[in-house]
Amino acid sequence: MTARPVHFDNHMPNPDWDKVDQASLESFPASDPPSWGSAHAAPSETTVVPPELIPSRRLRTLAIAGGFAAGALIAAGTTAYILYRRRC
Repeated sequence: MTARPVHFDNHMPNPDWDKVDQASLESFPASDPPSWGSAHAAPSETTVVPPELIPSRRLRTLAIAGGFAAGALIAAGTTAYILYRRRC
């Protein structure tokens, strides 16, 4: 879609207008970007995950538990290392 040029008479719409106001009026579509963004986005086939690709509840629970366990191990190891270095 291309913008069509706006044609105006040589008469200014208001006697208080100057050349800047007239040029601004004539270039309005080009100087104003679209006013919509991601708030107007709607889900489509490419943005929705099919149910067969969603992990099972058990797998999600195991992944979360594994993450907590790994975090606890890292925290314990870091604490042990810090205490060891303080004693030296």
